[in-house]
Amino acid sequence: MYLKYFGLRDYPFLSTSDRRFYYLSEGQQRASDYLKYLLVVRDGIVILTGEPGVGKTVLVDQVCANLPEKVKIVHFHQTLLSVDEFLLSICMQLDLQPEYKDKPHLLEAIKNFAMDQHLNMQPVLLTIDEAQNLSPLILEEIRLLANLEMFGRKLIQVILLGHPELRVNITSLPSDAFLQTVRLNHHLEPMQREEIREYIDYRLYVAGNDGRLVFPTELLDGIICYTGGIPRLVNQLCDMMLIAAYINKTNDISSLCLHNAIHKLAWPLYIERKSDLPLHTTNQAEVTIRPLPLLVVRKGDVIVGKYLLNRKRMLIGRQKDLDICIDEAKSSRIHAQLIFLYGQFFIHDLNSMNGTHIANNKIRWHELNDQDEIRIGQHTLSYQLSSIGSDSIETETCPMESDPIEKSTAAASG
Repeated sequence: MYLKYFGLRDYPFLSTSDRRFYYLSEGQQRASDYLKYLLVVRDGIVILTGEPGVGKTVLVDQVCANLPEKVKIVHFHQTLLSVDEFLLSICMQLDLQPEYKDKPHLLEAIKNFAMDQHLNMQPVLLTIDEAQNLSPLILEEIRLLANLEMFGRKLIQVILLGHPELRVNITSLPSDAFLQTVRLNHHLEPMQREEIREYIDYRLYVAGNDGRLVFPTELLDGIICYTGGIPRLVNQLCDMMLIAAYINKTNDISSLCLHNAIHKLAWPLYIERKSDLPLHTTNQAEVTIRPLPLLVVRKGDVIVGKYLLNRKRMLIGRQKDLDICIDEAKSSRIHAQLIFLYGQFFIHDLNSMNGTHIANNKIRWHELNDQDEIRIGQHTLSYQLSSIGSDSIETETCPMESDPIEKSTAAASG
């Protein structure tokens, strides 16, 4: 659609797995190094978790493609199976046809095949996507398969890929026998701000960008807010931004393109779709804590603002029209947010450049307690549950009636 207009050879932000566009983030590099080692020594089960779209499958495919030995790979995408269906699926992918389809004969066929492969220096690798759906019975069969040995080496290497709840499922098993076979339990984190910038530039370069397409640095905070640094979501959003620019006949990827892309995708903020802390929509417009909590903002010893926390969501950052403005270079434009749920306030860092700290600890999520001090750069934000009535406190507030990104883009379009 827009290839000729932008002078590109290929679409840079398709969600399909294309090794030409593979970008190795710092976290993926660490996971890749561990995987390469364990696949060479063939010892134990590998667990790789991460949010949907973070790049688990692409990472494993990339590692397998560069293995020095020829590996027989069995890849599962469907995990809602019974034990017999699971074993039969392995046999089908290995082109095995046991005389009988009961469990003992299926297991015997798999073991004999793995032994033959081992003698021919062609190990068997079993990779399972969506492993968080596996039943405890299948996990036990996987453990037994992973324990098969010959001449001091494992016959079958197993990699489990799944959402973060996979870790919970495994630690909840009645026995720790499975955990004892796990050699690597790695969680892939989303990309950070600088990695997102490099990721976008790299994919544009591979697609043939001659320099005319530039995603401005000032748009990164908005991209992070709506994608959480998840590569798949970054692809979808950036592709829609290019479509918006093409429709408007401009090479300038502006905040208006970001606004239009989000509008067309009908996306909420990433935090509202995130799985590790459920956010339930309610009809309640205001915070129910009485008296209202107070956030006192200091720079050094000087109080620069007091804010009554009277909204269920309040944005913090350098941008002037946010609920709580932190005017300093170490604060990102949209740095963090305060979220009210289940009768309590949480502070959530929005993938900021310099981080959000409490008691010298860098946090992502934190449930706020009375007298907690949040540090952003040189500013300290003190959370206070005062017993004084709300009306007796002089406060500064910046009520926000719409999304700050929406406001800034609307101004640009006007």
